Amino acid sequence: MGKRLLVATLVAIGPLVAFAQNLITGHITDVRTGEPLIGASVIVKSEKGRGVVTDVDGNFKLETKVEAPLTLKVEYVGYRALDVDVYDFDEPVEIALIDNSNRLDEVVVVGYGVQKRKQLTGAVTTVKNDELLNTSTSFDNILGGAVAGLDATASSGQPGASVNIRIRGGNSINAGNEPLYVIDGVLLYNSSSATNAGNSVAGTNFNPLASINPSDIESIEVLKDVSASAIYGSRGANGVIIVTTKSGKHGKVKVDYGYSIGVSSVRKRLDVLNAEQWGELYLELATDAQKKASGVTPELVKTWGEGTDWQDALFRTATTQQHQVSVSGGSDNERFHISGNYTNQDGVIRGTGFTRLGARLNYERDILKNVTVGLKSSFSKSTQTGSQSFRGQSNGVSGLLELALRTSPAVPIYNTDGTYNYANPFEAGDFVRNGLTPNAIADLSEVDAQTRVDNTLVSAFAQWEIIKGLKLRTQGSVNILNTRQNVFGPATSQIGFNSDGYGAVGSKRWESDQVEVTLTWNKKIGNIHEFEVLGGYTYQQEKSERLLGSTADYANDNLSYKSLQSGSQLIATETDFVTSVLYSGIGRINYSLLDRYHLTATLRADGSSRFAKNKKWGWFPSLGFAWNVNEEKFLKNIKWIEDLKLRASIGTVGNQEIGDYTFLSTYAATHYFLGGIKNIAYYRSALGNDDLKWETTTSYDLGFDFNILKGKLGFVFDVYHKKTSDLLLDIPVEQTTGFSRQLTNVGNVTNDGVEFAVNATLWQAKDLTWQVSANIAHNHNEVTSIGTGQSEIINGNQTIIRPGEALGTYYGWQFDGIVQTSEDLKSVPSPSNKPVVEYGDVKYVDQNGDGVVDQENDRVVLGSAQPDFTYGFATQLRYKSWNLSLNFQGSYGNKLYNQMEQALESPNASYNASTKLLNRWTAENPSTTIPRAVAQNNYSAYLDSRFIEDASYLRLKNIQIGYNFQPKVGNNQKLGVYLYASAQNLLTITNYSGYDPEYSGYVDRGTYPASRTFTFGVKLSY
Repeated sequence: MGKRLLVATLVAIGPLVAFAQNLITGHITDVRTGEPLIGASVIVKSEKGRGVVTDVDGNFKLETKVEAPLTLKVEYVGYRALDVDVYDFDEPVEIALIDNSNRLDEVVVVGYGVQKRKQLTGAVTTVKNDELLNTSTSFDNILGGAVAGLDATASSGQPGASVNIRIRGGNSINAGNEPLYVIDGVLLYNSSSATNAGNSVAGTNFNPLASINPSDIESIEVLKDVSASAIYGSRGANGVIIVTTKSGKHGKVKVDYGYSIGVSSVRKRLDVLNAEQWGELYLELATDAQKKASGVTPELVKTWGEGTDWQDALFRTATTQQHQVSVSGGSDNERFHISGNYTNQDGVIRGTGFTRLGARLNYERDILKNVTVGLKSSFSKSTQTGSQSFRGQSNGVSGLLELALRTSPAVPIYNTDGTYNYANPFEAGDFVRNGLTPNAIADLSEVDAQTRVDNTLVSAFAQWEIIKGLKLRTQGSVNILNTRQNVFGPATSQIGFNSDGYGAVGSKRWESDQVEVTLTWNKKIGNIHEFEVLGGYTYQQEKSERLLGSTADYANDNLSYKSLQSGSQLIATETDFVTSVLYSGIGRINYSLLDRYHLTATLRADGSSRFAKNKKWGWFPSLGFAWNVNEEKFLKNIKWIEDLKLRASIGTVGNQEIGDYTFLSTYAATHYFLGGIKNIAYYRSALGNDDLKWETTTSYDLGFDFNILKGKLGFVFDVYHKKTSDLLLDIPVEQTTGFSRQLTNVGNVTNDGVEFAVNATLWQAKDLTWQVSANIAHNHNEVTSIGTGQSEIINGNQTIIRPGEALGTYYGWQFDGIVQTSEDLKSVPSPSNKPVVEYGDVKYVDQNGDGVVDQENDRVVLGSAQPDFTYGFATQLRYKSWNLSLNFQGSYGNKLYNQMEQALESPNASYNASTKLLNRWTAENPSTTIPRAVAQNNYSAYLDSRFIEDASYLRLKNIQIGYNFQPKVGNNQKLGVYLYASAQNLLTITNYSGYDPEYSGYVDRGTYPASRTFTFGVKLSY
């Protein structure tokens, strides 16, 4: 004791003694987030017992007798240990640790609990908070390219629009393919129908998940195979995405604030004719009567020049602003996290946008030593503005985007006095009334369309550890979506054009109430056996109420939808009330032998009100096995192998997303007059089926996880087979039923695939860390049966469902060039709807050789919307306080029907056309693939192979560069500051000629294009 006191005294008096000490200072952060790591251990390897821990700012000071150079050993729970060489003591040591995401003791969130990754038998991918790009307004848009086997494609580029996610392919035709989302234990099946009040003109593409702030998310787990998802039974057929939001942690109160501003523009524009070019085409197409009525002459056309650039007026440079603030902390017996956020995003099409105001409170308290209660609640108010939808007569045009794109460039947007121009001498048909025509740019400004959604999600739980290892947990939750859809179009707009104005108000209240009671028993017997047994009961009820009213013929456009009664013509009044209930019993056993062999067995029984009594219950079992091969004696001494685990699973899950009351025969009301008196009658409007049952998916999965070199290089590989049986399809029935078709369980679909992911730390040194990750997945989708009585189902003359083909298979004529020679005229088969073939016409392959090209006998498979493979890769580079990250997403082999291009290549005297028509067939230009210009070209309306385009792409989804520093503020406290700049969709490599290849639908016509965004932001931590 005396010696220690003497040493301490000598250290204190410093220069007065000859015994010198060297001082090492430094700062330790997370390599990805830049956040300081509190309590990290730092020791000098050559000086036993000499060490310190970092303070609340991640700083440390360490005194040592050892002279430079020396080596520090740095350790922190959940992070990879790091040896750092120190060559001098003058400069602070900056150290960044890498989280141990591949370490076997990492805890992974699974259904109704957590599990060590080492013992996990299922295929589960984790996306952590620092991998979420908080510049996005919706977390589901972030997942594309980040998870092997997960395909995320936008349904639209409109702010607030939904994202379609497919995990290991599509399983169903009529029962939905979206995964189940679990938000803090609350089950949510993402569907825009929950926020659709039936007012389609106001837009039906709102994404319920857009109401969740990505910055509130701690981690996302993607459950891909049946061992992981079977615990969710009838909700797990399409995979499960578990979202865990942030909670408070023990320690000082932490305050975070973030602000970002972004500037967006459309990624590309389509090439259409200018005014003079279009005028020349008009003179070629128009009849003498049309030319006389419009007054267009060759001399006049030469004066037009460029004319109106409707795309330039349609698109704009848009801004996005986001504010985020959070306060979190905790004590020995309570934790809290409070946050608020505000987003204001303008769309790149004028008149469109999205706003969100949200707040969250997560709170936990240990009210007794063995009892914990908690509350997780959030509220958001979101508004999506603008609509491109048409109402009533469309004149063959899909919406406002297409109308703007195809309106003649010889027509001005504004009159000379600055008012909107509603006179278009070239317009015809349904879009002409009393000499006036719609103006797309005016509609985007004058039509008032909005969808407002208030989302309330409250979940409360109580957990009681009855005895050691035995826990009882109850949780209750309510999720309420209140939607209001309003729209008003004045008499000059397309939606109000034929009715002197149109107004509609729709409201919908959707509510989901859930109760869960689970009992979990954990028991470990020595170092040999480890058990976890889970049993429980869940109840979920969904209710929705909808009201829609619409009127037309307004005497005063200023009254808008706020006064529907001002419309003298009643269009519609609709109400509906829907309720469904799901009762479930769940059970799971996890067993580990020698912490080396792991078994997971689950069983769930679901009883759903969506099926008749005799088919109400479904049973969904699964079995998973994992073997930590690296724990075996024959590999135990191979130190460079950190983890080698083999996995296998088999099981069955279901799909109940068929809609409510589908099994019932339904009746509708009608009116008739008898003797001058109005009477009501009812008729059967749909044929029910008491034998409707669950669509079931049986899955098999084999995989391995392999990590080497102390976790610096890791691989995950999976191969799987899924068969979905009892698909719900409309099949022909006897005419005596009074119906032509009935919904029946008859079809089968299979998905076979391979997934591979790799992550590596390529360089890790004092000031420089470089990490990369990549994944690739192949899925083969095939319809194997559609029941008896039919060999194929053709959807809208565009896609076909046929055994042996994938879902989303295109079906049409095969393009065979242009009629150019007299031999062509003699030999070319004529289309059935154009019996006379002329020079410059399109040739199609006569598949059956009967001399006529028709829809019945000569259409063939033209490709599929299913990609051959999807992939993604990312890299993170850190140098001192700087960091750089890049994220790529890609798809290969998928096709997309570019119907917009088909419309632009089908000229008429009313609308603009593609610049490709400058190379159209003429007698002077016979060697071309562009047919001659012919008005009313009937066969141009049919699908052919010219417009089934390769939609493969590689996209630089995000690039971000940032800088961390810590200036001192009052009382010598340090403020964490992170400045960053990022770009989204900066680069896209594709052969697709449309606005954007990343589209979830089968037909691209007037789809809202994706935007390129540059963002600048700051994050403050105190």
